[in-house]
Amino acid sequence: MTVNRNLSEDERVWHFRSAWNVAALNCLSDPYSPIIEGYRSYITDNERTLKRINDRVEREYLRREGSQRAALLAREEHMTRVYNFFALPSARGDFCRAMLAVALDARANPPADPSAFALANFGRLEVPFDRFFAAYEGYQRASAEWDARYGALYGPSQPGWVAVQRAKASGRSVPSAEDSDPGDTLSTPTSVAGTVTDAQTGAAVPVIPVEDGFISQPVTEPLPTQKPDDSDLPGNGPNT
Repeated sequence: MTVNRNLSEDERVWHFRSAWNVAALNCLSDPYSPIIEGYRSYITDNERTLKRINDRVEREYLRREGSQRAALLAREEHMTRVYNFFALPSARGDFCRAMLAVALDARANPPADPSAFALANFGRLEVPFDRFFAAYEGYQRASAEWDARYGALYGPSQPGWVAVQRAKASGRSVPSAEDSDPGDTLSTPTSVAGTVTDAQTGAAVPVIPVEDGFISQPVTEPLPTQKPDDSDLPGNGPNT
């Protein structure tokens, strides 16, 4: 179950617009230039329609939360989850290719109805993430099968992960990632782009850049402030 489940049509359109915004910020190599061009056209050519959708979504949050403040905070929290979902590094290359195909379709046949276009194409943008999750689940099954069949003889398939889980189960301190270089475990050594803090253990987990020819950029959902102009794209504002 992801942040894209159980959505109204208006929310689905807004998630589509948000996904395109993420792609415009993250898919930056030359082959993907139609993505930002298409995003610019989509939000400027359909400004009034997108504003009406945004206003309806805001009213629904207000009805559900009961106050302007609570509605604003709830929507900010939700949109942060949306942007983080579409910025998932593990699926970025596949996502950029899917968004490029959508952008090229929009350029060849500019959508007369932005809502219909979003609803018709949103599923294409979910496929890269569903594919990654399915592949990861397959890896988990294969790893568990290895451990069950060969772990006692050859050792676990993921010794670091197993060590952490055993430490948690026994109440001992979790091994620290600071004692070794994660790049040493890769067939092709790489650099560490930074760290993220594990919410459960507090450990600083090294972040290794994905290989797609460029480094991902931080993505945030800006607060609506004013109508964007061309110099802002893909910057801040109610339709970015």
